[in-house]
Amino acid sequence: MTDMTVAEVLTAYTDDLNRGTAKREVYLGQVAAKQDELRALLDLAEQLKWILVPIQPSPVFVANLARQLSAASAGRVTHALRDHWREIVLGAAAVGSALSVVGLVAYLVRQRGQVKAPIASTG
Repeated sequence: MTDMTVAEVLTAYTDDLNRGTAKREVYLGQVAAKQDELRALLDLAEQLKWILVPIQPSPVFVANLARQLSAASAGRVTHALRDHWREIVLGAAAVGSALSVVGLVAYLVRQRGQVKAPIASTG
């Protein structure tokens, strides 16, 4: 077997413990140097397995949580839209200004072209 660290052995043990297939002796044999430390950690993992049992949340809790998460998400979207709205308005104002300048230049070019047009002489 490969020499594993205490953390690796503990991780593998807790995974197997949660599956119900943990064999303590196998894991104790994988770390030769730190048997006392590993034994204490395996004991702790077993105790936590039996103390910290999963529970099902009540339907009321689930409904409240869903409502709160939706409200928080909507608040973030509203805030983001408000921030982007400002950018959109500023961008539209810049485009409007640019179009005004282009329109004025086009008007002046057209007026100048009409003034320079040769006047037909009669005679």
